[in-house]
Amino acid sequence: MDADSDDGDATASAFKTLRTERTDAVARVILDRPAELNTITPALLEEFASAIDTLEADNDVRCLLLSGAGDRAFSAGAELTALADDEMTTTDGVELARAGQQTFGRLDACDTPVVAAVDGVCLGGGMELAAAADLRVATAGSTFGQPEHSLGLLPGWGGTQRLPNLIGESRAKEIIFTGDHYTAAEMADYGFLTRVVDGDEFDKRAMEVAEQVAAGPPLAQKYTKRAMRAGRDDTDAGLEVEAHAFGQLLESEDFSEGVTAFQNDDDPAFTGE
Repeated sequence: MDADSDDGDATASAFKTLRTERTDAVARVILDRPAELNTITPALLEEFASAIDTLEADNDVRCLLLSGAGDRAFSAGAELTALADDEMTTTDGVELARAGQQTFGRLDACDTPVVAAVDGVCLGGGMELAAAADLRVATAGSTFGQPEHSLGLLPGWGGTQRLPNLIGESRAKEIIFTGDHYTAAEMADYGFLTRVVDGDEFDKRAMEVAEQVAAGPPLAQKYTKRAMRAGRDDTDAGLEVEAHAFGQLLESEDFSEGVTAFQNDDDPAFTGE
């Protein structure tokens, strides 16, 4: 999704490696290094973390929509020249891995729903970024993979953890161990993608998904994400979060709005209160 033109009340940001734009309740975060296939640098990680923190703090933002500038790549992953630097030490590598893990972890842990819109190449760290989103939409011609093993590395930005959670350990090991490229259809079959769309409809369909999510109940969405995260390693903990959230939501204005709208056969207007 290349959002070079503003629509609605979208506004552009002043970051160097990415752009943020607003269209009503949907905030776009666009990796903006198209000539480099939107590869991810330490500077981009820093700006990305700042953008997520700012947008999550904005109560008017109800959904984050991630994409890459241009029509060639969502992201081809980490910038290889930095990784191949002869002066990079083990300590430098650990710090770089942790920087990516923490940044993508912020995205995973933020209460605002996140949709990744993938058009083109989505490899390595780019696929790890997409895995940190809640929903993933891609064009039929997009390509996915974790090629780190072909370089003698492993996915270092959460791929060894999030990918098995999304598609199962056997499929995740297949993707990581082989380093092969996979089509959007294959990744949808594996359960990684939630929707595959034609290229000429991509911008419209991705925004439709984000707008549908943005119209949902913010409190319920927040607690759903928290319950699911808590249950990844401990089902009982997840169930406890779920139970407490259910009770709190019964007293929310959103629940009253939802019931009233249902009774009147109308669409609810949730406020997050």
